[in-house]
Amino acid sequence: MSTNFIHPTAIIEDGAIIGQNNFIGPYCYITSNSTIGNDNRLEAFVCIGTPAEHKNILRLGQRGKRVVIGHNNIIREYVTIHAGFEKDTIIGDDNTIQRNSHIGHDAVIKDNTTLSCNTIVAGHVIVEDGVNMGLGAITHQFTQLPPYSMLGMGTIVTKKSIIEPFSIYIGNPAKFLKINKVGIQRNNLSNRYIKRTIQEWEIKNSLESKIKEELYAL
Repeated sequence: MSTNFIHPTAIIEDGAIIGQNNFIGPYCYITSNSTIGNDNRLEAFVCIGTPAEHKNILRLGQRGKRVVIGHNNIIREYVTIHAGFEKDTIIGDDNTIQRNSHIGHDAVIKDNTTLSCNTIVAGHVIVEDGVNMGLGAITHQFTQLPPYSMLGMGTIVTKKSIIEPFSIYIGNPAKFLKINKVGIQRNNLSNRYIKRTIQEWEIKNSLESKIKEELYAL
């Protein structure tokens, strides 16, 4: 027996997979190619699984791949999450996605992230664990936000931006501001985890020695 609360105005298409203990608020729209786990809260007018904004999908009138959402996420009013085009759009666990934000096709949002109001995650973007996107922050498609990085209000990550883990960026284009010491402390991150993450990230991008030195000293 389902323990979900589903508002009578919500539309859930046949084929959608919904877990347990979810709250689905007024006028939400969940398409047939959506999978939602347990203990999620969707406020009014959330739209999940509609087609990717990709001309090949729109011309053919197809839905594309799926949206797969994990557990214990808070998704606020008017959030839109598009279905994948080449692969599923993925939302992990324990994320907070605030009002009027958008997540594009093929994007991956991992765990314990915060997307503030009016943030835009473009297609094929990867948002790693613990990322915090400030009000109105925007990411270019095919970019990646590393673990526990933070974007200040209105920050824009361009195609050429290199964002480092555990660091705060501001401006357009995004520029390094300082180490995200508050985020590290709030999440009780160990020095061992920080060093391991930096080493993994170095395989993809070279870190500035000054940033590494400051992080290792925490």
